[in-house]
Amino acid sequence: MTAARKEVELLSENVSGLFVFDTLASERFFKEKASTYAVIHLAMHGILNKQEPMLSSLAFTEDNDSLENNFLQAYEISKMELNADLVVLSACETGFGKFERGNGIASLARAFMYAGAPAMIVSLWQVNDYTTSVIMEIFYYNLAKGMHKDEALRQAKMQFIESSEGITAHPAFWSPFVLIGNDSPTSISRKGAFLPWAIGVGILLILLSTLILRRRKQKNG
Repeated sequence: MTAARKEVELLSENVSGLFVFDTLASERFFKEKASTYAVIHLAMHGILNKQEPMLSSLAFTEDNDSLENNFLQAYEISKMELNADLVVLSACETGFGKFERGNGIASLARAFMYAGAPAMIVSLWQVNDYTTSVIMEIFYYNLAKGMHKDEALRQAKMQFIESSEGITAHPAFWSPFVLIGNDSPTSISRKGAFLPWAIGVGILLILLSTLILRRRKQKNG
C-alpha cells in the first residue's frame, strides 16, 4: 500500500465526502463529477511539460476508455467549469511552470484558475510521499477547526517540522506546497476524532478524491 492511497484512505475516515480509488479514478469520472464539489483533492502523479506547459497533465487510472487517455492535460482543465472553493493538487510540480509575459506562470495551477478555482494548494517542485501525506492530514485537520487556508497550511508545516528528525526537517521536504488565491476558511464536515497521523514512505498511486458536495454545503448553510 502506497503513501498516496493511505493519504486518501485516512482522509476518508475523517472527512465527509466522496472518495474514489483505482479504476473508478478515471479522467472521464473526474470530468463528469468535479463541477459538483466544493473541495477537490487530487493525490496522484503530475507530469510537467516544460516546453509546452499546456500539455502538462495529471495521470488518472487507466480504464481502457476509448475516448479518454486518462492524462488530463492543462488545456483540458482550463476548459472545465468548476464550482470548487478549494482545489488541492497533492502531486509533483503542479505550481511550477514557464513564465509568460502578460500571463504569469503557465502551469497546472493556472489551468485550474481558468476553470474557476479561487484557491489552490500546489507544489513548486517534486514532493516526498511521506511528508506530503503528513502535511495534508494536518492541513485538513486545521481547516476543520475553522482556520484560514494559509494559516492551516502554515501550521501544518510547523507541526511537521516540530515532529521531524534529521533530514526531513530540511525545507526541501516541507516547503514545496503553497496556497494560491483566496485564503478564507472553507467549511468541511468531520468524522470521528480526526486526529493527525503519520505513515510510511511509498510510491504515488494514481488516485482521485473529492470532498463535500456543494449542494450539501448550500443546503446546510
